[in-house]
Amino acid sequence: MGLGILLFMAGACQPEVPAALPSATPDAAALRQTAAALVTQAAQQTETALALLPPTATPLPSDTPAPTVIPTLARSQTPAPSQTLPGVCNQVSAGTPFDLTIPDGTALLAGQGFTKTWRLVNSGTCKWTRLYQLVFFSGNSMGAHQENYLPVEVEPGAAVDLSVNFVAPQELGVYQSNWMLRAPDGTLFGLGRNADGPFWVKIVVVETFTPTATGQ
Repeated sequence: MGLGILLFMAGACQPEVPAALPSATPDAAALRQTAAALVTQAAQQTETALALLPPTATPLPSDTPAPTVIPTLARSQTPAPSQTLPGVCNQVSAGTPFDLTIPDGTALLAGQGFTKTWRLVNSGTCKWTRLYQLVFFSGNSMGAHQENYLPVEVEPGAAVDLSVNFVAPQELGVYQSNWMLRAPDGTLFGLGRNADGPFWVKIVVVETFTPTATGQ
């Protein structure tokens, strides 16, 4: 009986062995999230540390030449091209004086002959050769020859006196005869900005001419 008591007491003095805890297996997704969080935190800490560092200039080597400053030249504005109008080849201007004979409104007798003379200026760029003509344009020709070659050549800027022989009409009234110049190619030209205006002679027939009867 004494041996039994001793064995019981010895068993009661042994420490109790805890039951084994189940081993936890780490989750793969949780490990990846933890690693990503650690990497992001490390990157943020590195950026913060770099931002706090003062900027440092990298010195150039002593043998590096200084950059050459190229001066900037002010470019002058290109002037706008001036527009030049080409001159008109054939154009007439009135000379001074213009009506050398028979001013407008001159009174004449019916059937009376007269000579009208104009002074014209070659205000174009072409020379008037002797192939140019003074020609009847409109109105009453009053018996004049309707095509008359120029008596001389006329250089640009020069003046010429041109004459035509007329006969006053037989009936009383006002009569006007309009004339122009004609180039060898048939182009008519005259006065005005567009060289399309004629020049003229204008008379008034005031009385019928009656020959005086001679005594027997």
